[in-house]
Amino acid sequence: MTDQRYLDQPELHAKATYRSALLTYPGNLRAALKDAQEDPRKTLFGVAQGMASVFVTKVLASTQPDFIWMDAEHAMFDRSSLYDAIQAAQHHSEGKSMVVVRIPKHDETVLSTALDAGAAGIVIPHCDNAAEIKHLLNEIYYPPMGQRSFSPWTFTPGISDKSLYKGDPFNMGTSNKHIVVIAQIESVEGVKNIDEIAALEGVSALMFGPGDFMADAGLELKLGGEPHPTFAAAMGAFAEAGKKYGKPLFGAAMSMDMVPMMIQQGYRAIAVAFDMWGLSNLVHGSIAKGREYAQAAGATNGVAVPNGKAPPS
Repeated sequence: MTDQRYLDQPELHAKATYRSALLTYPGNLRAALKDAQEDPRKTLFGVAQGMASVFVTKVLASTQPDFIWMDAEHAMFDRSSLYDAIQAAQHHSEGKSMVVVRIPKHDETVLSTALDAGAAGIVIPHCDNAAEIKHLLNEIYYPPMGQRSFSPWTFTPGISDKSLYKGDPFNMGTSNKHIVVIAQIESVEGVKNIDEIAALEGVSALMFGPGDFMADAGLELKLGGEPHPTFAAAMGAFAEAGKKYGKPLFGAAMSMDMVPMMIQQGYRAIAVAFDMWGLSNLVHGSIAKGREYAQAAGATNGVAVPNGKAPPS
């Protein structure tokens, strides 16, 4: 701090490598994943948001993770809150946090909302084959890559339509260059067809859904521990397809000690925190520790005991 004006203190200026010209448009997740593929030290780390609150988004974005993964498939986002949360993430992180949205598979309203708000990544859940993904790719990208509908409500001509690219006044080119589609494999059928899914042009990354896969395969649903051979084989096929077709893996670490193994497997975007689980564990752990201290105090009848001394009898 130098008591100078903001413009005269460049150390305060956000250096957001992958942001768009405007924070209402998607960050360049495609370039970020490409950089991470080439150099694992640039692996992206983020947080999963399942609490459908724009205020929560603002708090998460203030930590400036590489991405915030919003689960619109299972979390209770309505159209307005999802739109506002996506833009809040980009503004409150000063362009450093890109947004990835998991959509309900057959809900084109949620898809268009996420895209118009500036999501940089779209997770398509329950991908069983390449044919069904092609339809959604057509809805996600503008011509000539697809047939996404053009919205007149995401900009004002001459005021909020700046682009990083020449000949791109309404940022259609920005969206086509920046947005990443992530195919999530969650079934026995999806694993069977993993090669055709991973080879599909327009799919930029792969994600695995362990819970739904275990349910579909008739396996006991569990987190952690020794994996069932069927599950281990599916995960092996999934990781191998990523390597074979040069597609980075996207996923979540249940604990931080999983991160080195995940990077080795080909993960280049890893959620290392979950908003709901993190908050629950923080509150649960603090209350448990407080009760532990209360029990210790009761054992000494509330008398303070110096370190290293036995409690009074």
